[in-house]
Amino acid sequence: MNEFYDINKLKIGQHVGVELDPYILNYRASMNNTAWVADHGGRSFVIRFYEPSKGKVEDFLQNSRKYVGIKHQAITPNYPPFYSKLWVFSCSAVCGGENLYSFLGKYPDGAPLNVVIGLLDTIAKALDQIHAKELFHGHLDLNAIQVVNGIGVMTGLGAHHWMQRITEQELDPRLFPPEYQRRVQKRTPASDRFAFMRILMAALLGESILDKDMKSGLPSSHPYLSNSTWKKLKKWSRSQERHRPKSLVEVIRALRANLYRPEQLETKKTKGLLDFRSHRKLYAGLSILIAGITLAAISLWPEDTPPPQQLTQVPTQEQQKQIEKKIFEALPQVLEEPLKSGGKAPKIEKIAPSKFKMGDQHHLGDDNEIPVHEVDIPHGFYISKYEVTFDQYDRFAKATGRKIPADNGWGRGNRPVINVSWYDAKAYTSWLSDQTNQVYRLPTEIEWEYSARANSNTAFWYGNSVKPGYSVCDSCGSQWDGVSTAPVGSQASNPLGLYDMHGNVAEWVEDCYHDSYKGAPTKNQIWLSDQCKSRVIRGGSWFDIPRVGRSSTRYRAEPNLKASNWGFRVVRIIPSNTSH
Repeated sequence: MNEFYDINKLKIGQHVGVELDPYILNYRASMNNTAWVADHGGRSFVIRFYEPSKGKVEDFLQNSRKYVGIKHQAITPNYPPFYSKLWVFSCSAVCGGENLYSFLGKYPDGAPLNVVIGLLDTIAKALDQIHAKELFHGHLDLNAIQVVNGIGVMTGLGAHHWMQRITEQELDPRLFPPEYQRRVQKRTPASDRFAFMRILMAALLGESILDKDMKSGLPSSHPYLSNSTWKKLKKWSRSQERHRPKSLVEVIRALRANLYRPEQLETKKTKGLLDFRSHRKLYAGLSILIAGITLAAISLWPEDTPPPQQLTQVPTQEQQKQIEKKIFEALPQVLEEPLKSGGKAPKIEKIAPSKFKMGDQHHLGDDNEIPVHEVDIPHGFYISKYEVTFDQYDRFAKATGRKIPADNGWGRGNRPVINVSWYDAKAYTSWLSDQTNQVYRLPTEIEWEYSARANSNTAFWYGNSVKPGYSVCDSCGSQWDGVSTAPVGSQASNPLGLYDMHGNVAEWVEDCYHDSYKGAPTKNQIWLSDQCKSRVIRGGSWFDIPRVGRSSTRYRAEPNLKASNWGFRVVRIIPSNTSH
């Protein structure tokens, strides 16, 4: 009998698989330790570990092989599983983009029809194709779909069919079909069609609709759809298998007919439309703010009188932006979140959405800093005011039994932590996320450079040449130049309230290294690649000449390496669903 490794002991940076050519665990891809993003041979993969308590290993391997080789743009590819006496795991491609749950947070009252069709069109085609082969996804929910350039892509196709039971750990219980509630679960393509209709309704009406009964909780009409189309969708959304659509492409076809030939809402629909909107009081209140009407006016409306006509209109894109802006502005400018185990997370500064030019604008750098390109940061984020210190990292290391990094005799405390690899930094952000119940990670290159520039287009945020009191580097004019790190915050902060963006220690970021900005993302995201042998380091250090500390300087390092002039800072995500 095989003695498989205890997956509860897995940690970031661990080697799994073959010793001479291992997969290196990068970060968790699930709430538990079963799924990880791992680096292997210069590429990133999602690996899902076999759990002996969930089923037979033979079923795991047979099921994994069954779903290898399926090719469709809406399905992440699956590869042959790995099997040894110690390790058993399946393997699939990494999908960039945004989780659908997060994406729908931007549309609390439902997305525009063209957005919904763009999201689900290719998924409908992919599911119909695999269903014809008697294959199916099986745990389709908002967490099993990534949004890439407005198109939905399914992850983990068929990954859990080997299990005796699919549970709430694998599937959002709000999308459990009735056949999953039985003692012996019945799993067929019809289960996917049930989940697809639930997801479609979440896209059309807002994610919160999943908390309601689809038979009685749906509105009587929809503002974007004709009565006949809405009636079809409501029927297809019923729980009984006989009501589910036989073709998901047909569902999208019905939606598209309304997109190109919208019918006028009849008088008898108007009440349904008002009913549909009136139960969303929060959104109506925000719309009033945008329209310039005071909230106090709401309380003066008689209960049986509908609000003014403007509240029944679908918000424009600009109105939606204004709503999100107001909620973002209401968030604290500075946070220092408590940890479950005591103490506090790094102090973080709120950074607003913006656009800026990224790259070397003064012909001072290398080819990897060009072409200069405009980048959009559509959603705000928090970034740590200071580089992560020894005090902060040592607390994590002691709590997790991790090796304490050396300080080179310079002291610990509020000096930036050094001698940590990219994997160490990732492990810290994962622990921080667990301790705060928030999402922390390393900055993207885009977030880092924008934060360093602080709305400047010069080489440094304060000008094109270094000045004493602003940076710690070799010949920057500080007492620590070329000697050691300085305590964090020893130099002036930039206009965004951030310290040591130029010098002190160079900082790990999330992205894979690329030789130039050709093909770089134009919106804020982690830039991955098939060949990801190196990660990016930004900002220069106490050891480096001033040129290396410019806002646009970027260089590569293997993620397992450590140095006395490398450290990191963290980003805390502002969840999209705060825009509700």
